[in-house]
Amino acid sequence: MSAIQSAFPGSVLESRVESDRRLWITVDPKKLVEITQFLRDKKDFDHYSGAAGVDRINENLFEVVEILTSHGAHQVVVMMKVRVPRDKPSVRSLTGLYWNANWYEREIWEMYGINFEGHPELYPLLLPDELVGYWPWRKDFKGYPDTTTGERAIEQVGPDGYTEFKIMPHPEMIKAGVVPERPKYPTFREREEAEIKSDSEMIMHMGPQHAIVPGPFLLDLLIEGERVKKAFLDVGYIHKGIEKIMENRTYLQGIVYTDRMCYLASITNNEAYCGAVERLLNITPPERAQYIRVILAELSRIQSHLLGTGEFLTLLGAATYSPFQYMIIDREDLVYLMESITGARITHTFVRFGGVRNDLPDGFADKARPILKRMRERTEEYMDLLHSDPIYTRRMRGIGVLSPGDARRLGVSGPPLRASDTPYDMRREDPILVYPDLDFKVVTRKAGDAEARVEVRLEEILESIHIIEQCLDQIPEGPIQEKLPKKIKPEPGEAYYRVEDPRGEMGFYVISDGSEKPYRVKVRGPVYAYMQALPPLLEGAYVADVVAIAGSMDACTSEVDR
Repeated sequence: MSAIQSAFPGSVLESRVESDRRLWITVDPKKLVEITQFLRDKKDFDHYSGAAGVDRINENLFEVVEILTSHGAHQVVVMMKVRVPRDKPSVRSLTGLYWNANWYEREIWEMYGINFEGHPELYPLLLPDELVGYWPWRKDFKGYPDTTTGERAIEQVGPDGYTEFKIMPHPEMIKAGVVPERPKYPTFREREEAEIKSDSEMIMHMGPQHAIVPGPFLLDLLIEGERVKKAFLDVGYIHKGIEKIMENRTYLQGIVYTDRMCYLASITNNEAYCGAVERLLNITPPERAQYIRVILAELSRIQSHLLGTGEFLTLLGAATYSPFQYMIIDREDLVYLMESITGARITHTFVRFGGVRNDLPDGFADKARPILKRMRERTEEYMDLLHSDPIYTRRMRGIGVLSPGDARRLGVSGPPLRASDTPYDMRREDPILVYPDLDFKVVTRKAGDAEARVEVRLEEILESIHIIEQCLDQIPEGPIQEKLPKKIKPEPGEAYYRVEDPRGEMGFYVISDGSEKPYRVKVRGPVYAYMQALPPLLEGAYVADVVAIAGSMDACTSEVDR
């Protein structure tokens, strides 16, 4: 804080230093880029973690919150805000400093209408073209146009044979004179075709309905021969609007929606949201509840790695189809353990503000230990099987290599980052619950290729088993829940809380205005960062290797389209 104030006197308008290594500052918008560059170059904030937009409608302002951290040089998280008027809002882009700021700024633009000066490609990301300009995350947004009637959605067939739909504005909008003026930009198809430079190049379509695409997202490849020259990726096919929904539900009701972002990570999503709200309430869960939350988080990590790895292996052939069936069978044991605690197999809604919903069932430890022992043996078998399969190693080794520098620059986290020799794990970088009291290692590899990413996940299963066994040995007796009213109303404030999701850095930014509903909920998910990093990772690869590279990232499109 003092370093920023000394280097830029008068540019820090508000500041707050938290005890948990959080720095909150509001800076002069004219100095945003210079202060950010100072933090990156002089204070080792080399990780652009994300950004959030906030509509302060009662103050006639927009806020943009930039989240800056470090890849291990220190544990400080800077939440840096700039405020601009709601009338023609504009903020300087950080894409010149951080490559991965691109998507975060695009999302804020399409949802709030905040312009980013100097951004190379302000095009829609999550919204279809027809709805760009309605700025749906603004507080005065009244709803999308009705696309279910023939009167509102008009089908048009263009001269090239493509069918498009023109969505007419609502009559009340026309009457009130508030019909938005659509921003002008080239379509996704026009942007693709502009990259074709010769007759030897063509666009190859690989999604969202392609068998090898791990989720419903658009992946198009500009190819020349068998090589990928450029990749184009678009998301939003299952956009659920969860962040906006949570602003219109009570705090407790919001937990249900965190499950639905990614069913393979529902427990860690619960944890990230509840942890942020607990900081708003200034409460700490009882120690026994913390142990239970860690046990479930690690069980969730194991079952997620089993399903994600097993599904991916089916795409490669060789001896890798059988492990999928074995992993699904083994995963059932883990799901059984989770169900015995939460009562649900996938969407748990189990974590509560100040604790957990219920205690461990009687005899849980006796049931869990033999399952964990068998899971350790099975995981070691899987590692031996894959290492002994020459087809698997030829398909994976040296393919899709991410150097440590590129992995950090592209903003990936979780196993893909740790497979590139970067020991970055929220359980160490931003420790929560009882993780500081547990013994475990952060699994890394040096190769940075597709094979290394799978190896990291399999070895992480072994570490998760070790963590759970320690929890079963150390868990104390005691209460599992702080007593709170059914409808909580945190004091006005804001909090940011991070966890190590099975796929990497998951953060929740929650703002309270003192009411029973959050004023703003922002999700910083790991797969959103994966997706942005995938196109440059595919450039120069063979078409046949696209499946190995894309699948090794273990993406969950549902979380991207939250």
